[in-house]
Amino acid sequence: MSAIEVLERPFDSAEARQAILAILRRLDQIKSASGQGFPLYCLGANQAWKVSAGGSWLGGFWAGLWWLRALHSGRREDQQQALRIAERLRDKLGSATHHRSLIFWYGAGLGKRLLGNPLAAELAAQAADHLACAFDPLMGCIPLGRDLGGGDLGDRSLSVDPLAATLGLFALDANPRLLGLGLQQLQTSLHACGSADGAWSSHAHFQQGQWQVGDKPGNWSRGQAWTLLGLGTGARLYGEPFNVNALVASRYWLRSRGLSTPANRLCEPQGPSDPCSAAMVALALQGLATGTGGEVARQQAGQLLAALVRSADFEDGRFVGHCYRTESDVEQKVESACGSFFLLAALLAWRGDLDPCAI
Repeated sequence: MSAIEVLERPFDSAEARQAILAILRRLDQIKSASGQGFPLYCLGANQAWKVSAGGSWLGGFWAGLWWLRALHSGRREDQQQALRIAERLRDKLGSATHHRSLIFWYGAGLGKRLLGNPLAAELAAQAADHLACAFDPLMGCIPLGRDLGGGDLGDRSLSVDPLAATLGLFALDANPRLLGLGLQQLQTSLHACGSADGAWSSHAHFQQGQWQVGDKPGNWSRGQAWTLLGLGTGARLYGEPFNVNALVASRYWLRSRGLSTPANRLCEPQGPSDPCSAAMVALALQGLATGTGGEVARQQAGQLLAALVRSADFEDGRFVGHCYRTESDVEQKVESACGSFFLLAALLAWRGDLDPCAI
């Protein structure tokens, strides 16, 4: 297929359906290849999966893929598989990391949100309570924490990655106290990492009572994608000014990256790309499409999805699109549960099979 066809041929429901079915079939292959472990990443076709016994921060996305499959198929066995994976993550409830939000929103919260699963609801509620206990009133947020790569500075750091997931967990039961903590998390994230032009830093450090950004605003594509998801969720829950913040951040993405697959970091244009972040933004744009200018946002999401599923990064349901640190000094595109989850969710939303605001 020529580059012109990729850009100009309209993305339609039939093409989206083919991609969805391919990803859903791929789950059985990944399950077989992973055995009793959690799939972390695979470098591509004919490569073995790197497997984790505990799941790391990616474990929730593995369960999340099965929740999406259960929603699509309506089959009880798919829902049971998702729940089995989620239960194996239970020992992460007490981990000293804000990434618990990612683990238990996508791993359990979606089970309640999408399918009303009572056991998933119980696990998600426990996760929300643990996260609330980790809230630091002096910092005004849940710190990143030392586990799962947070390191020595983790207790005084904030990350935007878990923002949307945290807001989702805190809103799941409409508990006023948790909703209040979610609002504080959102406000502190905006203060610490946001900027007037919509470019966000992916993390910040709390030093001597002040927030200092940890990286150049807007540079890391997936950090900007996490930001869009978080702001979209915040706008739906809390209204203004976050509606405006979400719109400004989406305009920054389009201005800085357009509707093609972005570089992992703008400062490294010759480095690897990160298609995963484009899938996340396609989902976020559809969540924003419920307001003014909604059809334009939906068309933009369709262009992003067309570029992804017609690229060499997607073949037979295998999405080698997550720019991932495979070694301490090496980042490369891999197939992962996170990348596949966001592509599948964005495709389901685009076809009308999933409310993008539910993710």
